[in-house]
Amino acid sequence: MSTLFIPQYESGVIRIFSISRPIADMARALKQRPKAMIASDLLGYDIKDEAVELFALSDLTGVGLPRYLNDGYDVDDAVIQADRARLEALDGYVLLLFSKVSETGDVTLTPSADLTLIGTYSEPKAAHSAVPIAAEAAKPYSGVAASTQPTKRGPRGSIFTALAAIIIAILIYWILR
Repeated sequence: MSTLFIPQYESGVIRIFSISRPIADMARALKQRPKAMIASDLLGYDIKDEAVELFALSDLTGVGLPRYLNDGYDVDDAVIQADRARLEALDGYVLLLFSKVSETGDVTLTPSADLTLIGTYSEPKAAHSAVPIAAEAAKPYSGVAASTQPTKRGPRGSIFTALAAIIIAILIYWILR
């Protein structure tokens, strides 16, 4: 693979790469350096940590990569079914690259010869359709009109406030004396 182009506004796409390096070498490298640095070296581009996952497939023992994609990222089972044999045959380490590689522009990656693109999968888009609300109360300006006059204080409230202020002043005078 020579280059891989990812548009800035792409979203919800996961690219899966197998890593053709010895398992022991990858394990040692991951102990010495952060995953994002290793992924950056492999992809030929400075990658943020949240843009990739890099892990040993042995970490998914009992689950498997197809189920991990289905359960973890909600990738459609019918799409995974087409590549199931290839995904289950992988061993060693894999790299999952997510769409948001860059917030600033389009990205052209130059992956290392150690990477093999296994598949590209889309996360499902949320359904944003809703039935319009027909209730009268949902219409603009249909609520209760706010009062334009300020609330007036009754004479009792003023008397109690004045009395409280006098008592506090007497207490302060008595304490400071």
